[in-house]
Amino acid sequence: MTRPAVLRDPRVLLFPARRAPHREGGDGTGIQGTTKGPMSGMTVLVVEDDFIVAYDMQMMLEEQGARVLGPAHSLAEAKAMLAKERPTVAVLDVNLNGEYVFPLADELRAKDVPFVFATAYADEDRLFPQAARGVPRLAKPVLPNVLIAQLMRLKP
Repeated sequence: MTRPAVLRDPRVLLFPARRAPHREGGDGTGIQGTTKGPMSGMTVLVVEDDFIVAYDMQMMLEEQGARVLGPAHSLAEAKAMLAKERPTVAVLDVNLNGEYVFPLADELRAKDVPFVFATAYADEDRLFPQAARGVPRLAKPVLPNVLIAQLMRLKP
């Protein structure tokens, strides 16, 4: 009898590795927010590997009038999106399935795109490179009003 290399615990629910659905279709790069709001005219790059968190963040930002670029669930996907379009601001999870987002933070800084970290590592200074230590950090779970206020402060 051949056994599979990895046995999955049937009690663990695995989420799909895909983007949150968009309200009006689209090409996976987000849509203009369907309502006018304080973030109208802003494009927000969302980099988050947790499907539920990414979906909630996308819906909340779109309800405030923002256009969401992403969500990107990996560093490679986020870099590809950044190569195609310059967002107004960005929200970055620090750990993307074991891959740190700091190289993307350097690219955003080089392009003068303000960003914030939304992370469970908000109080862990040793993890952050020196260049990233002055960047605003929001502790997960991020309250919607806190995220909106922080992004509005970063808006150029």
